[in-house]
Amino acid sequence: MKNYVIGVMAVIILVLSSLLYKESRIPATPTFPLVETSKKIDVEVPFFLYVFFKKNNCRDCMEFIETLNDLPGQFIVTGIVPENELKDEIELREITGAKFPLISSKKFKKYIPWYTPTTIGVSPNGDMVFVLPGVPGEKEYLKTFLNSLYGKLYPILLEEKISKAKRNKSE
Repeated sequence: MKNYVIGVMAVIILVLSSLLYKESRIPATPTFPLVETSKKIDVEVPFFLYVFFKKNNCRDCMEFIETLNDLPGQFIVTGIVPENELKDEIELREITGAKFPLISSKKFKKYIPWYTPTTIGVSPNGDMVFVLPGVPGEKEYLKTFLNSLYGKLYPILLEEKISKAKRNKSE
């Protein structure tokens, strides 16, 4: 009996240690898959915004979409909606007022937030910078937040781009 208990304990320790090892190997913020855009990018360092939303989200929570429609060129906005709602894209655009490209959430199942609407800000490397839920009254706040954030991130993102170009050149 004593040998069985020792055997079970050894197996439990092995399983737990393998789980801990696996968890330590997975990055805290996985790389977000960037979407190819047909929009010509006129800025040196773009910043990508992915907006997860549904047709039946509350109207007050969706008012920030107007702000996303009118952002400067450094922000590349893409809407991610459920696959079944993308079939009625015209109706979806009428309800939400979205003027940016809409794509299916099929490729992004791993990243779908628990609460929608939600905006995820992503660097050109695919690093998730922020996750911002859509709430009533966000319309005014969002533009100020994004401009302030981009101003602070620009030097960091530019440095990353330059160092990446140097690495590629040396290879």
